[in-house]
Amino acid sequence: MFTSMKNIAAGVICASLSFGAAALAEPKASSPTTAPTAWAPPAEIAPKSAAPSDAPAPSAEAPAAAAQPTSAAPARTHAEREKDCRTQADAKGLHGKERKHFKSDCLKG
Repeated sequence: MFTSMKNIAAGVICASLSFGAAALAEPKASSPTTAPTAWAPPAEIAPKSAAPSDAPAPSAEAPAAAAQPTSAAPARTHAEREKDCRTQADAKGLHGKERKHFKSDCLKG
């Protein structure tokens, strides 16, 4: 009896796996009817620079800072800022709590 229960359980598991895999498999397309389109984000999250071409040009009243690229000065990494703060603390001769507070304030700014 125990051997037949093993066989029944194994058969049920194999059948469920084979039918489950067949149900999850994607259907084969006979021939592509159209070329796949590129994904575009929804309008709510699309960047402002990807505005449609029929949008009006920025007015002359726009601030000059908006016209300049944001990557004019490369952003410093946390490690670079921490190194600078550490050298400033060394130059000031800070130790202990004063050094810790100085580095904390330096990294925030």
